[in-house]
Amino acid sequence: MRIHSGGCRQRQRQQGGGLAETAIAALFFAISVLGLLQYHQRLQQAFVHQWQQRQAWHLAYQQLAIYAAGRGGEASALLEHNLPPGWQLHLTEQFQTAACLCVSSTVATPQHYQACLYRWFCFTDTNRRTVPEGN
Repeated sequence: MRIHSGGCRQRQRQQGGGLAETAIAALFFAISVLGLLQYHQRLQQAFVHQWQQRQAWHLAYQQLAIYAAGRGGEASALLEHNLPPGWQLHLTEQFQTAACLCVSSTVATPQHYQACLYRWFCFTDTNRRTVPEGN
């Protein structure tokens, strides 16, 4: 039986990596994790922005629906009571002709996105305090 002393030395050199290789691997791992965290943060911000846009359009539509149901004075009060912090809600009425009224509902989100819907109401009688027939 022959024992090669050169083979043992070769094996000892191949066992494990050095400090430099470990530091480089840790650096690459840290950069990868930071990149993934930043990507996750951007996705989350985009999701929140999209949710706020959809919620703003829903609230603007809901405000006009409450107004059309004949509770115009209550429309803002009903929705503002349940409005999330930082959101703004505006309802404006403007007569365009003697018998037609343009009502606009504007909702602003904390990220400064605005959803604005308009609806025309034309009255069938001369009493403007009655419930308008919407369109």
